[in-house]
Amino acid sequence: MIQLLTDIVLIITGFQLILLAVVLLTQKNINRLNRNLLVAFLLSKAFLIIRWFSFRFEIVRYNDLPYIYLITGSVFFLLAPLLYFYIKSLCYKDFPLNKHDFFHLIPFLVFIFFSIMSIQLELSQAGTEFRAMGKIFISYYWDIFWTCNFIQIISYIIAMVRTIYVYQIKIKNHYSSVETINLNWFVTLLVVITLHWLFVVSRATLSILNITVGNLINIIDLFSITIFLVFTTILVIKGLNQLKVFSGIDEKLKYANSKLPESEMQRYVQQLTQCMKTQKPYLIPSLTIDDLSQKLSISSWQLSQVINNSFHQNFFNFINKYRIEEAKRLMVVPSNRKKTILEILYEVGFNSKSTFNDVFKKYTGMTPSEFKRLNRN
Repeated sequence: MIQLLTDIVLIITGFQLILLAVVLLTQKNINRLNRNLLVAFLLSKAFLIIRWFSFRFEIVRYNDLPYIYLITGSVFFLLAPLLYFYIKSLCYKDFPLNKHDFFHLIPFLVFIFFSIMSIQLELSQAGTEFRAMGKIFISYYWDIFWTCNFIQIISYIIAMVRTIYVYQIKIKNHYSSVETINLNWFVTLLVVITLHWLFVVSRATLSILNITVGNLINIIDLFSITIFLVFTTILVIKGLNQLKVFSGIDEKLKYANSKLPESEMQRYVQQLTQCMKTQKPYLIPSLTIDDLSQKLSISSWQLSQVINNSFHQNFFNFINKYRIEEAKRLMVVPSNRKKTILEILYEVGFNSKSTFNDVFKKYTGMTPSEFKRLNRN
C-alpha cells in the first residue's frame, strides 16, 4: 500500500515538474537566466524520477545498460548547483554565469568519468555485464557516490544560506521598504529541501547496507518525494511572485576606488539633509536609493557612501528614521488624535504594520500605542 502510494506521488511530482517547467518557458516577461536556471533544476529532478521508474519497472534493465544507469545517476550532482545559481539570480539582477561558474560542474563530470571507469574495472574482473553490475551494487562505488553527494549538499546549503544572509544586508542599502522583496521564505524552503536530501541519502545508505526494517525504506521514499512536491510548488509560486515584485539588486554596486573628498562629502550631506527636510521623499513608500540619487543628481554609489560614512546608517535605517520622526510629530498634533496608528504609518511612508512597530520601538524604546498614550495631553 505504501509502495503504491509512493509511486502515485512520484508520478504526480514528475508530471508537475515537467508541467511547471513548460509553464515557466512560456513566461516572456521575466529574467531569462533566472527562468532557465529554475527550469533546469525542475527538469533535472524530473529526469531522475523518470530514470528511477524506468529501471524500477524494468522498462530499462540495469544489466542491459549499466553505463546508462550509472552515468545518468550523476545528474544528482547538478541539483544543488542549479538551486544555488537560481537563488543568486533571484537576489542580484546583474548576476551572470561566468566561465569560472562552470567549475561547479566538476562533481557531475567527475562522476560521469568515475562511472565509466568503475564499470570498465568491474567488467575486466567479472567478465559479464550482469556480474559486473552485481558487484558494483555492493562495492565502493555507491559508498563514494552518496558520501560525495552528501558533502556537496551540505556545502551548497551553507553557500545558499550565506548568499541570502548577505543579500538581506545589501538590500537595506537599496530599498526603504523590504517587506515584499525579502527572501526569508527561502530560508524555510532550504530547511525543507535539506530534509528531502537527507531522506534521499538515508534511503540510499539503507539500501547499500541492505537494511530492511518493515516498510521503512518505502516510508522514507514517500516522505521524501512528498516533501519535494511541496518544495517545488512553493519554490515556483514564490519565485515568480518575487520576480514580479522586483528584479533584484546590483551585486557589484560599490564605492569608487577613491573615497569622496571631505569637501564634496559635506556638500552632499547638506544637499541630502535639505532635500529630506523640504521635499520629504521618505513619505514615498517605494523609495529606493536610485530614486533619491536622481533627485539629488548624484550617483547611487556616492549617495550610499554619504549615508554610510556620514550618518553611519544603511539606506533602510536612514529613511525609516525620518519616517518615525514624522510619525511622532503627527501623533502629538491634537487634530490627529482621532487618526489610527494604521492611518499614520501609511501616511509617513510605511506599508507594513509589523515593520513600523519594530522600527518605532528601535528608535523610541516604546511601541506606537505607548507613545501615543503618553502624549495625549
